Amino acid sequence: MNEIAKVISGCFLVVALASPALAHHSAAAYDTQKEVRLTGTITQYRFGNPHVYMILQVKKADGSTKPVEVEAGAASVLNPLGFKKDSLAAGDVVTVVGNPGRDNPDKFVLGKDLYKQDGSYIPLNIASRSIYTSNSNETASSIAGTWFPPRTEF
Repeated sequence: MNEIAKVISGCFLVVALASPALAHHSAAAYDTQKEVRLTGTITQYRFGNPHVYMILQVKKADGSTKPVEVEAGAASVLNPLGFKKDSLAAGDVVTVVGNPGRDNPDKFVLGKDLYKQDGSYIPLNIASRSIYTSNSNETASSIAGTWFPPRTEF
């Protein structure tokens, strides 16, 4: 293999391996200074990486409904917090607390907290309040999993 082919192959390999890293994004598309609370029925639900997504049908003031896409954290982060694939299903009525989208606040929400009709709670994001408010004295049985440092004020 000549030198040019090696360089081109190497460049292609670097670009191919780096592409997944480019897919991650910040929360800049959401207004994190505002908080909304929506109650609706889950019509679509996908538990996976890079994010968990759901579509809620939310009632408007005139009685009609509108779809709202809720983006949650990564399944790999939420799973150790108790949010499992079977925690939700299409047809569940839930209340979501989160940050509205900047450009389309009526269509997109970055979910933080979710409450089911039975009163149970599911954190939707690392920014969820409950993650850092637990005073649990639980001990770990292994070092496997996703670990969170204690949240402190600087």
